[in-house]
Amino acid sequence: MITGIVEYYYNQKSQTLQVSFRTQEDSDEYIREDEFEIDYIENSGFTIIENYNYKSSDIPLSYEEDTDDLFLDDDFIEESEYNIDENELKSFLVEYYTENPKKMPKQNLF
Repeated sequence: MITGIVEYYYNQKSQTLQVSFRTQEDSDEYIREDEFEIDYIENSGFTIIENYNYKSSDIPLSYEEDTDDLFLDDDFIEESEYNIDENELKSFLVEYYTENPKKMPKQNLF
């Protein structure tokens, strides 16, 4: 069914993943595109976000004396890069479109 992922974009603010892919029916001239909420993917049993790839080795933490908690700086999170597990993403797509064949997006010229 799904032969390969062409590209993807993880939008951290909206917690969505836009993905372009090809199926066995598609030639190199065509791609299919869809968008998924990360919560939906994770609730389906797939963990596609591998880890954080920080741009710096210094992780800025703030200490809150009243609650004795450490907090990660929000600006630091926004600057971080995420690694997407493409094999897990492909497995999710295969399962999703196997269960929902009518939701398969139409081909678009690449």
